[in-house]
Amino acid sequence: MLNFTPLNNKPVRIMYSNRDPSTRTSAAANIFIKNLDKSIDNKALHDTFSAFGNVISCKVAMDSSGQSKGYGYMHFEQQETAQDAIKKLNGMALNDKVVYVGPFLRKREREMQTMKARRSFLMFF
Repeated sequence: MLNFTPLNNKPVRIMYSNRDPSTRTSAAANIFIKNLDKSIDNKALHDTFSAFGNVISCKVAMDSSGQSKGYGYMHFEQQETAQDAIKKLNGMALNDKVVYVGPFLRKREREMQTMKARRSFLMFF
């Protein structure tokens, strides 16, 4: 198993090749995790979430010095698996830090949600 084996001081990521662009770009089975402890790397995140089902890809965001930025992404094979992971892990402690686990939203979708929330807040007052 070569996945997560260091090569030039960086862990190797090995994934199946998938030529169907609809499965690569679909966000239905993608989740976003934030407030990760700095010690959690790709392998630790993969090991935690793979208990829910087949993980297609997993990535912890890193800065230029190789330190975790405290958030990451997970792409599951099935949407139901992603939803189950969100339900069970959101608000749980990983390495003594409570993490947020939710559906991945593209920047445009996040901006739309923010605008809707502002509008409803202004209507309330």
